[in-house]
Amino acid sequence: MQPKHLKIWLLAGMALLFLLPSCKKKDVTQNPQPSGDIRDSIYFVFKDIYLWSDAIPDSATFRPESYNSVETMFNALIQYKKNNTSGLPLDKYSFLDNGSTSGTLQGGIAGDMGFEIGFQTQDALHVIYVYPGSPADKAGIKRGWQLTAIGNVTSLHNDDATNKLLDQAFFGGNGATFTFRRPDGNTPTISIKPSLYPVDPILYSRIYTFNGVKVGYFVFNTFVALQDTKAKMDSIFNAFTQAGVQKLVVDLRYNTGGLLETAEYMADLLVPAALTNSVMYTQVFNDNVYNNKFSRYLTSMRAPGSRYTWAEVFRSEATNYRTTRFNKQGALDLTQLRFLVTKSTVSASELLYNVLKPGMKPRLIGRKTFGKPVGFINIPFGRYDMYAACFQTYNSANEGAYFDGIAPDINLEDDYTTDWGTLSDPLLRNALLDMGIPSNQLGRMTELAPDRLGIKMKGRSFQGMIQRHENR
Repeated sequence: MQPKHLKIWLLAGMALLFLLPSCKKKDVTQNPQPSGDIRDSIYFVFKDIYLWSDAIPDSATFRPESYNSVETMFNALIQYKKNNTSGLPLDKYSFLDNGSTSGTLQGGIAGDMGFEIGFQTQDALHVIYVYPGSPADKAGIKRGWQLTAIGNVTSLHNDDATNKLLDQAFFGGNGATFTFRRPDGNTPTISIKPSLYPVDPILYSRIYTFNGVKVGYFVFNTFVALQDTKAKMDSIFNAFTQAGVQKLVVDLRYNTGGLLETAEYMADLLVPAALTNSVMYTQVFNDNVYNNKFSRYLTSMRAPGSRYTWAEVFRSEATNYRTTRFNKQGALDLTQLRFLVTKSTVSASELLYNVLKPGMKPRLIGRKTFGKPVGFINIPFGRYDMYAACFQTYNSANEGAYFDGIAPDINLEDDYTTDWGTLSDPLLRNALLDMGIPSNQLGRMTELAPDRLGIKMKGRSFQGMIQRHENR
C-alpha cells in the first residue's frame, strides 16, 4: 500500500549559521528503529536510498561495525562516489545532524545575532546582510558597514587567527562587542547577544523608474516556510504589478536555500500565465526506489507522524509526485528577469533559476553558483538525523547536472561596501544595464577596490534539498 495525501516539503540549503540551542531532537520513542547496531541501520538505509547506491560496497566489504563511530562510518560512505572529471568525491552534500537542522527549519525561528560578514579584501571585513527584527537590526547595523574590531582586537585579516576569533564571537553563544566604521565615518561600538527572532527573508525591495520604465528589485535571503513569508511576498508582487513593472531583478546572492514549497511559489509568481500546467521540474531516485527493492530496515521503519513506512514514503514520492508543474500566481507579467548570484547561491535558489530557464530565459549576474542539484529525505535514527543525497532535480529541458555550479551570463565580483538598492552596486547596476537601462540613468559609478575578494565568513551552513512528509 502506498501513502496518499502525503505532503512533501523540499528544503534546499537553508543557511543555519547559528543553530538554536533550544531545538532538540524528538524523543527516540517517537522514532522507533530496528533493533541492532545503529551503524548497521544507517548503512543499510543509506544504501537503500542513496542516489549513487551502486557506488556503495556491500556490507560484508564495507563492514559498518568496524568503524569506531557513526560519524566516521558515514563520512567513509560519502567518499565512494567520485566526480568523473576530477576523480575527487562528488558528494559534498550529505551529512549527519543532531536534529537542530530540522528543528530550526520547521520553526522559522533563528537564535543568533542576525547578521553575517565577509572579507571584501584581505584586510577589510564588512557586514553583508542583516535580518530584519534581529538583534543586529535592532542595534542599527547595516549592510556595508566595516567591522574594525572585535572586543579589543583591532588587527583583523583573512587568516586563521581572525577566523578563530570570529568563530568564537559568532558561535560562542555569549555574543560579543564589535566596533564598526560606517560610510559617514562614524565608528560606533556595539555589544550584541544572540536572541530568538522570526526569520524574515525579504531584506529589501524597491521599484525604480528610469525614463518611465518601471523596474522591480528585491532581496530574498532564504526560503523559509511559505506560511511565514507568503503575505509579504504577495504584497511586494502586487505592488510590482500595480506599478506596471515588467523588468525584475531578484537578488539571491546569499540565498543558500530553504523550503522548496516557497521556491515553487516564487516560481509561480514569476512565470508567465501561458506556462501554467507545464513542467516545472522532475525528480529522479535510484533503482532501488523505483523497483521497491529495500532492506528490512527501511520497510520496518515508520516515518515520524505517519502510519506509513519509509519505504512507502519513498515509493510514493518517486511515483505519485515525480513531476511538479507551474501554477501561475498573481498577475505580474514580466518581459525581462535577472538573478544576482554568487558562490553562496545554493540549491533551491539554483533550482528557481533552472526551472524558469527554458520558458523565460532569465540571465545570471555575478559569480558561478555553488552547484547543488540533489536533495535529501531526512530520516531520524535515535539522536541522529541522516541527510543522504537521494534524488536529483531536472527542469523541463532535462537540465540538472550542475554539480560544479551554474556559470553567470555576466561574471562580476560582489561588493560588500554598497548598501541594498545602491545603483553603484556592481551586480545590480550591471543587471539594469543588461536589461537596457542607459548608464546615464544610473548615476556615477563609485570606485571599487581593485582587489575585492568577496569571501563570506566561514559559517556553519547547511546546503541541501530535504523532503519532509506531512499530508501531501
